[in-house]
Amino acid sequence: MAKQRGQQQATNGGARSGKSRSKKRTGASRPKANRAPWIVGAVGVAALIAIPIGLEIARSASLPGERFPSQGNRHVALGANVPAYNSDPPTSGPHTNELAAWGTYEPGDAPHDQRLIHNMEDGGVVVWYRPAEDAAATNARLAALEEVTARYRRVVIVPRPDMPTDFAMTAWQRLQRFDAIDAEGMGAFLAAFEGIDHHVP
Repeated sequence: MAKQRGQQQATNGGARSGKSRSKKRTGASRPKANRAPWIVGAVGVAALIAIPIGLEIARSASLPGERFPSQGNRHVALGANVPAYNSDPPTSGPHTNELAAWGTYEPGDAPHDQRLIHNMEDGGVVVWYRPAEDAAATNARLAALEEVTARYRRVVIVPRPDMPTDFAMTAWQRLQRFDAIDAEGMGAFLAAFEGIDHHVP
């Protein structure tokens, strides 16, 4: 009997030993955690961030005119000493609390740049013209500009004698120059920018 129990214990011990080895083998072959859902999720979040940014960059690139970085919209007293504007005519930066009146200004009667910048912040488009050598030619330019801008309310037409081109248009952070009256190009600029408010919330 003692011999049989010894054999049974040996057999049972062998079984236990076999189970233990079996568990070890099972633990060693346990599959690794599937990281694919995490990777897919991270890619999805990145896409949600990147796509709107990419669309905004593409939209901005398709708009008329040259884009200039914003120099802020701080209010200052008229004629205050401010850092140089990054475009000429200016397209953003420190400006007065008051607007220039909308409409057409004749040579020698242009509002201060610091007022016109506030017009642009309020969604206005400033149309700049270089006065011609005689009054009749200047009046013809003004008449043509008024015809181009007639459909729009927030427009200021102002003289700027020292421009490199006869005409220019500015909106907040945008500038486009014209060598001649271009009804289509000027109309596209107005359609893109007139009426868009740029006040910082």
